[in-house]
Amino acid sequence: MQQIYAAISQHQRTIFGVLGLTIACYYLLMDGVLYSTLQSVDLVNQKPAKPGQSWSPFHPLSIKLIMTDPTTHYVITPLSENFNRVTKFSQIFYFITPNMITFTHLILAFISAKFVFSESLQNRRIGVLLFELRSFLDAFDGTVYRSHATVKAYKSDHSNFGFWFDCTADTIGGFALMFGALFFLWWKCPPGTDSSATTLPWSADDINDAKNDLVTEKPIKRTQFGYSKQFIFLRCLSFGMQTGVSSAIWDQLTMRVEKVFLTKLDDPELVTLQSLALHSTTTWLIFWFWRIMCGQSLQQMFLVAIFTDKIWEFLRFVQYVGFVVIGLLATLSFYHFTQVSLSLHL
Repeated sequence: MQQIYAAISQHQRTIFGVLGLTIACYYLLMDGVLYSTLQSVDLVNQKPAKPGQSWSPFHPLSIKLIMTDPTTHYVITPLSENFNRVTKFSQIFYFITPNMITFTHLILAFISAKFVFSESLQNRRIGVLLFELRSFLDAFDGTVYRSHATVKAYKSDHSNFGFWFDCTADTIGGFALMFGALFFLWWKCPPGTDSSATTLPWSADDINDAKNDLVTEKPIKRTQFGYSKQFIFLRCLSFGMQTGVSSAIWDQLTMRVEKVFLTKLDDPELVTLQSLALHSTTTWLIFWFWRIMCGQSLQQMFLVAIFTDKIWEFLRFVQYVGFVVIGLLATLSFYHFTQVSLSLHL
């Protein structure tokens, strides 16, 4: 078993590269279908899904769905919707409320963080899988809510207590994941200019408590040189703020865009203008970039960084560029949709 694991570890860069390329191609292909579907749909007058119909990522469309990150849109939400349809979970276990599921995925986030705060790369990867299970439950609480709701549209209900409870649980869960990574980085103390410092993976030798490389199983001496805990904390805080700011802007923008494109207009000229704005290239590009830069998407990127043992490299890359991209995207988005709203007299 150890030999098999060592062989996989030696080729893991190639394996992860092929897997990542495959997933990226799948997302791009699905985004192409989404773009084609959006060009031919009228969001105001589209027909709702038929009762008992399998859930589709393309019908009926909503603004929230169009701006959702690809992993949630094409993987997690379809799994949760079809799981509920096949098992009839919301009907059989009707006493299990969405808030109960939300509380469960909050607890799971803390368990995941405990695994992320581990010197074993294998344990950290288990932590990532647990957090993905948390993400599934995060989508599933919405599935259960919609199954009992009168209006089954894929959109946020800001008037419902469950929405704010879910947002709070998501925020706390995100903090737990970040603190798990922070405590791990404090333990690791990533190298600065000392070229003798080594990187992960590390594992503990049960016999002599020495540190061994997972692939070669040769002992490795750790260096005492590294960044200060304050510096590491600020870098983690920077990414945490990016995720929070992006999520807040995304939520506000989604509500504004829904008002622009889901308001039923009486003037035929304004209806035509509304349709042109929805199907414009600028609108689509804004939608697409928010799919990449929303808080959930940033969190998925961070999980990939944990899984591939590139936490520090990822945090270093996004430390400043993340704020710049989010700031520019938010400015362009609000300007564009404000102009569209004014032209429609909304």
